Amino acid sequence: MGVLQKTLFIIALLTLLAQTVRHVYVKWVEPTSSVLDKYESPAQGEIKKASSLGDLVKQYDEARKKIPEDENPDGYSATISKQKAEAETLKEAIRAWEYQTRQIYELRFFWGCGLVLLLLGLLLYKQQYLWLGLTVIITGVSEMIWWTSPSFRWGGGSIEFDKLLTNKIVFSLTSIVLLLITGHVVERLNFMRMKL
Repeated sequence: MGVLQKTLFIIALLTLLAQTVRHVYVKWVEPTSSVLDKYESPAQGEIKKASSLGDLVKQYDEARKKIPEDENPDGYSATISKQKAEAETLKEAIRAWEYQTRQIYELRFFWGCGLVLLLLGLLLYKQQYLWLGLTVIITGVSEMIWWTSPSFRWGGGSIEFDKLLTNKIVFSLTSIVLLLITGHVVERLNFMRMKL
């Protein structure tokens, strides 16, 4: 392996290892509770217990039904304000859930694109198109690194966020294995090329 190839390999491996460690920390080690949890609104507690997007939508529908239709300023009370805040909290939780669902889809799609590029790059490299092959390999590995990069927890944990983290851990570990295999294959191809 040339100096450039070794340098790029080390940078990619360091990046993947570091972010995998972070994913493991966020999934299994990071404290997720707070002393302020006991002061949460009932809606926030229900959001944390939701097992699906359907659960959140059902809660949101119920919260909206509690809000009076007419916007009579004379009849406006703290109760109505609280009901609107609860509905808004549920609405934001639905948006967060949908966003994390999209992230899982994007992770799988773009990581798959990275895998295709990695394999295409190895094929090009084997066919003696060294710089083109290396460029496509780097692009594929970069896609894998980018899409497995850390996500941040917004507004507490949810089952969908945990699912996203699990996907990122699995894809990060798979990327590390593929990177090690790619390094070995490139090394062997370079060794065979030197022999000839």
